Amino acid sequence: MDNDFIIALAGNPNCGKTVVFNALTGSRQRVGNWPGVTVDKKYGYFQHQGYKVKVVDLPGTYSTSVTSEAGAIDEKIACGYLLSDEADIIVNVIDGSNLERNLYLTLQLLEMNIPTILAVNMMDIVKQRGLVLDLKQLSKRLGCPVVGLVARQNKGIEALKDGILKIKEKADRSAQNAPRTSAREARLGSRLRGNDGGRFILPLPAEIDQAVRLLTQVMTIDDACHAKWLALRLLEGDHFAKTLVDQSVLKLAEREILAIEAKLGEEPDILIADARYVFVNQLARAVTQLVKTPRQTLTQWIDRIVLNRFLGIPIFFAVMYFMFLFAINIGGAFQGFFDISSTTIFVDGLAHLLTSWHFPVWLTAILASGIGKGINTTITFAPVIGGMFLFLAFLEDSGYMARAAFVMDRFMQTLGLPGKSFVPMIVGFGCNVPAVMGARTLENRRDRVLTVMMMPFMSCGARLAIFALFASAFFPQGGATIIFLLYLAGISVAVLSGLVLRRTVLPGKLAPLVMELPPYHIPRFSSLWRHMWQRLKNFLFRAGRYIIPICVLIGVLNSVTVTGKLVGDASQHSLLSAVGRLVTPLFSPLGVKKDNWPATVGLTTGILAKEVVVGTLNTLYSEQGNLTQQSASQFNFWGGLREAVESVPQNLSQLGDAFKNPVAASEAPHDMNKTAYGIMYKQFGGKKAAFAYLLFILLYFPCVSTMAAMRREVGKRWALFSVLWSTGLAYALAVMCYQWLTVVEHPALTLIWSAVLVTALITAIVSLRQYASRDQKTSPLPLAEKDGSIAAGRVFKERNLWRLRPRFLKKRDGEA
Repeated sequence: MDNDFIIALAGNPNCGKTVVFNALTGSRQRVGNWPGVTVDKKYGYFQHQGYKVKVVDLPGTYSTSVTSEAGAIDEKIACGYLLSDEADIIVNVIDGSNLERNLYLTLQLLEMNIPTILAVNMMDIVKQRGLVLDLKQLSKRLGCPVVGLVARQNKGIEALKDGILKIKEKADRSAQNAPRTSAREARLGSRLRGNDGGRFILPLPAEIDQAVRLLTQVMTIDDACHAKWLALRLLEGDHFAKTLVDQSVLKLAEREILAIEAKLGEEPDILIADARYVFVNQLARAVTQLVKTPRQTLTQWIDRIVLNRFLGIPIFFAVMYFMFLFAINIGGAFQGFFDISSTTIFVDGLAHLLTSWHFPVWLTAILASGIGKGINTTITFAPVIGGMFLFLAFLEDSGYMARAAFVMDRFMQTLGLPGKSFVPMIVGFGCNVPAVMGARTLENRRDRVLTVMMMPFMSCGARLAIFALFASAFFPQGGATIIFLLYLAGISVAVLSGLVLRRTVLPGKLAPLVMELPPYHIPRFSSLWRHMWQRLKNFLFRAGRYIIPICVLIGVLNSVTVTGKLVGDASQHSLLSAVGRLVTPLFSPLGVKKDNWPATVGLTTGILAKEVVVGTLNTLYSEQGNLTQQSASQFNFWGGLREAVESVPQNLSQLGDAFKNPVAASEAPHDMNKTAYGIMYKQFGGKKAAFAYLLFILLYFPCVSTMAAMRREVGKRWALFSVLWSTGLAYALAVMCYQWLTVVEHPALTLIWSAVLVTALITAIVSLRQYASRDQKTSPLPLAEKDGSIAAGRVFKERNLWRLRPRFLKKRDGEA
């Protein structure tokens, strides 16, 4: 379409860009009030007055300057796209309650002379703080349109769309009035005249202006306006700008930088930044009026408690514990309904129907015990996972999540670890894949690698499903406490792994954590529910994609002998049983008995995706007890649905006791002797072996999706190292845990295992230290940053962001 054009949403982290994106396009992208929610470009569309507009949501950035190739990848993505000149219009979203800080990026965008409209978001908070912003004066001083927004309430969105179209129509008229030039040149010509009648010009020292004029005279660029921008970037030492000019221009820029520094006693980049800050300060004072003095806000009052040096960390752990208490008790109250109803429909009902239609036994087993059991398994843990996602959404939208990162920063820095790592670590509670990608927000390459190496130990939602299953079977009293301890164990191992890597192969200086703490507010339930449903839906579809085929495959392998013969008593003589019994002795030191081969098979399938472990165990233990056949022969459809509905008020009635005394909560939701829980309890032989098994699941091999994300972000060698390190650590800690829990039964064996495993861990750590010290220039697996061709930088380059040369530049060979 001729009416198609592109707009880019740019702004500081935590200014509400993604909320504006959702309001413009009707999308449901994840939003949050802490930096790092958007770590890649997102696309959407909207139509307005006959125009189809493509919207690009860029990661938050504080500046368009790229001072080195080792900076944060998310900021490179934003800067690379802006400098690529692909966007026709930039919508600069700023936080009106933090005007002065946000306007620095605004000045840099205006210097690029791309048509820009300023969207001043969070005007409701501006009003709450007793401030009034003169948007007309702001527009006049900056030379670009300005629109006020309250994006969370969709206020001002239509005015923003109208403002965008006015800029587009003005550019079209400019193109029509310039018949001798191309449309591109006409558009660039309109930039020379500015966004709203006059191009923004930043007041600079005379020496810098003179150096800019000198550099523009030697550049082979069509547009003088862009030449001035590029010259200014060269004087600032911008890494990207240096890739766009010849060596002769670079040498001239270096001479001018030295001359300015000698004359003014300061480097040009400092002088230019100072000029911007002076202008921003004067502008903010001119357009801001305090109409009433605000009293101490609720945010300030709460922060005095939750950010307290001594209370902050205990409060954080208390909040995390309450989250698991909420997920297990509130979510668990509905788990019986989903379990019984889905079993009645997809397993027992389907088996009864196929049997009545005289389908072959093997086909009935595949459809009912395979596909049906897979659907049942996937649906059953939805309430617990949904409860955790709902609680996380509340923490994020309320403003506490940013405080959690801030509180833990002090603790992490004390240990010598980057505090900003804890932000993606919190994201890892939902899923490790976005947590790995969240490491892009870290400016330092080594900190990014270190953070990615810590991510697999964070207990994701899939692991929570496994923990919830075992809590019901083995820990009916205090299941939330056990799960909380496992999460703490994951965090502790992640931190200890980070310390080992920091002291061995990843030494370096720590980068301070700089982040904004948003004001607290009460989230709307509709928003919380939407965020929870988005995450839960994605989780269930991803889990079902793995669980259902695996359940079918396991059902087939558990029905075929080594010779290929179909058998009814599958669990004793099947191919799966034979392979499982062969591997199981490796796990006997952590309490897995030889007859408990389904537990070994669960660990194997869990490599594909952790949620598959639940489906594997559910299928195998059910078949061991012939539970599927029994339920099919005694099938009662309406009775099953009635039991499912009755389970909800029965479980809800026990919530009071659960919250008052979570350690001595209600009994398990199902009869242990009549379900797969009973078979599983018998096979493990007690709580000690079960806890060691859960500890191994918590720490061992990351799932395939996480592995792929790690390979993409930090390279295949680091991903392989993560597999070996996490699995070895999982085995060592799980074995020592079980051995010491049962030390009374075999004290000598416990000491031997502990000595061997501790020696192995110390040997591994010493080996890492020696490997690193052997060559100081290059770290193992490779970490060299000599030429910038590190894995994370390679990811950035592969997306062609460094190759997106602005269209106004000529090629090096002189061609247009």
